[in-house]
Amino acid sequence: MSKSGFRVARAVIAVGSMLVCAPSAWSADAQSEADKLIRHGVELRKAHDDSAAAREFQKAYELVRSPRSAGQLGLAEQALGRWEDAERHVGEAVLATGDPWVVKNRGPLEKALSIIQEHLGRVEVIGDPEGAEVVVSGRPAGKLPLREAVRVSAGLVDVDVHAPGYVSAQRNVTIVGGQYQKIVIHLVKERGPSVAETPAHEPVATPAPLTAVAPEPPAAPPAEPAEGPSVARVALKWTTAGLAGAGLATGIIGTVLHSHNVSKFGSSGCRIRDGAGVLESTGAPDPTCQSLLDSYKTDQTVAIIGYVAAGAFAAASLVLFLTEPSSTLATSPREHASRWPLCGPASEGVGLACGGRF
Repeated sequence: MSKSGFRVARAVIAVGSMLVCAPSAWSADAQSEADKLIRHGVELRKAHDDSAAAREFQKAYELVRSPRSAGQLGLAEQALGRWEDAERHVGEAVLATGDPWVVKNRGPLEKALSIIQEHLGRVEVIGDPEGAEVVVSGRPAGKLPLREAVRVSAGLVDVDVHAPGYVSAQRNVTIVGGQYQKIVIHLVKERGPSVAETPAHEPVATPAPLTAVAPEPPAAPPAEPAEGPSVARVALKWTTAGLAGAGLATGIIGTVLHSHNVSKFGSSGCRIRDGAGVLESTGAPDPTCQSLLDSYKTDQTVAIIGYVAAGAFAAASLVLFLTEPSSTLATSPREHASRWPLCGPASEGVGLACGGRF
């Protein structure tokens, strides 16, 4: 072999060696970098910074998709409550039966996967048209018809289905852990504005000139019907008036009985000592005197309550009469009010004072 041929052969062998050895060298570098990221992520998890740890594990997982990087990423996602991602990555690690790290940590991984799955449910989306895009809780889930139900985190789940030429549809459902929910969505076609097309060869007619037309005077608005009192208002008005009369009658009866018992108390030789009824001659407590004393106190209370109730109901009835719609009042409010008495408790003693102009 000539010297030039020997040099060419040696160069070919060198290049071939580089091509054979380069992948293993690159793989070793990626694994080393991934191991460094995982160690840093573990330190961040010990410092309770799960969000930063998840980012480190994600970088390691993208460099080397190993069971260890998947498991560490899934455990960090579990701590963050990202249940769908956590199930996918922890489940990926559990399925790796021959990995030394998985063999060592299989118990904690399987327990974590069980806890994760308690926070997940399934939503099956069916409907039409075929090929419509399905988005579940902001994540693309595929096109109709979906091959399987979508795993979702427990809680409020948003389902959005859209397709070109159709009106999008949304559904909101609440899912609990372990629940399966079916959602049926049929999209409706969009209806665009109809446009009349004119053939190109057909002449377009010129519109006739517009003639000015004097505008018609606006029609007078219809007269609003006069408001009259409702049935409930009329009933309430006369009920309060009747109750005012009943209260007045009660007060009068209580006053009469009170006066009668006071007279009887005095004529029986009784008097009051320390709030009790006693005989005036002996000063000793007497049941008859006490009974008469209790009776006239009760009658006084009844009279006061009757007069107060009469005044209150009379005032309420008067307000109802005065605030009726004007169409139902034959006279002005002042004239209307002057025809009704104003009543209330007397300022002195027991009784009801009334006044008014008739």
